Amino acid sequence: MHVLTFRGLYVLASKGLHVLASRELYVLTFRGLHVLDFKGLHVLACRGLYVLTSRGLHILSSKGLYILTFRGLHILDFRGLHVLAFIGLCVLTSRGLHVLAFKGLHVLAFRGLHVLASRGLHVLTFRGLYVLASKGLHVLASRELYVLTFRGLHVLDFKGLNVLACRGLYVLTSRGLHILSSKGLYVLAFRGLHILDFRGLHVLAFRGLCVLASRGLHVLAFRRLHVLAFRGLHVLAIRGLYILTFIGLRILAFRGLDVLAFRGLHVLTFRELKSTTINA
Repeated sequence: MHVLTFRGLYVLASKGLHVLASRELYVLTFRGLHVLDFKGLHVLACRGLYVLTSRGLHILSSKGLYILTFRGLHILDFRGLHVLAFIGLCVLTSRGLHVLAFKGLHVLAFRGLHVLASRGLHVLTFRGLYVLASKGLHVLASRELYVLTFRGLHVLDFKGLNVLACRGLYVLTSRGLHILSSKGLYVLAFRGLHILDFRGLHVLAFRGLCVLASRGLHVLAFRRLHVLAFRGLHVLAIRGLYILTFIGLRILAFRGLDVLAFRGLHVLTFRELKSTTINA
């Protein structure tokens, strides 16, 4: 079948159909289908599909798919996926993945991972790791590790270890160790050792030893020895020796010797000798 009219043109052939109409042109062929409408353009081809519409443009091609729409732009490429949307921007590429969204920003890259979200900020990078979250701040960096959290502060540095916690304060540094904890204070330094405990005070220093305990006080210093205990008082100093005990009193001094005992009193001085003994 063949049909042709002329003015306001129409053409039709049949079997392997071809149709052409005119004025605001319309074209159709049949096997390996092609369709075209002209003003407000629409095009469709069939095998290895292509579709195009116009004004508020839409394009689709197929096999290794490609899609484009126009107003509020959307673009998609399929194999080795690429996606772009426009207003409230979203971008995605694939294989070595990159993702970006726009308002309430989210960014992600894939190999050598980088992640950023925004508003209640979160940041993560991967190799040579850095992590940051925000508002109730948390920070972690890596290689010679550094960690910080914020509210109820905790800080840690790793090699050459330094630790600080806050509220019920704890401080620790390492190598030439220093430790401090707080509230019922405890302090320790390491080389040339110094130790202090606070409530029920205990103090110890190391080289040229000094020891002090408190409440029922005990004091000891080391070089040119000094010793003092408190209740039932005992005192000893050395080199130019002095000894004093308290209850049932005994006193002894050394050079220019003086001795005094108390109950069954004995008194002895040395230079220009005097001696007194009273037996009860």
